[in-house]
Amino acid sequence: MATRTQVTEPATPVDTVTEPAIPETVEGREHDPRKFVYVYNTETGKKLDRPVPETWLDGRFPQLSLTPSKKAGK
Repeated sequence: MATRTQVTEPATPVDTVTEPAIPETVEGREHDPRKFVYVYNTETGKKLDRPVPETWLDGRFPQLSLTPSKKAGK
């Protein structure tokens, strides 16, 4: 039967790490990667079923366009 070894040294405290706050807007970025939007394909005219990241509209997919909002004032 094995015997347990006893640790006699005190535990060292772990420094608390504070993460930087996420800025609401970054200069030079007009599309937020955290925001999802509904788009449609301009070549076929079909609306995509699911929202996609807003960064897809920055030129990566030129055939995608933002679906207009049906709400007044938006």
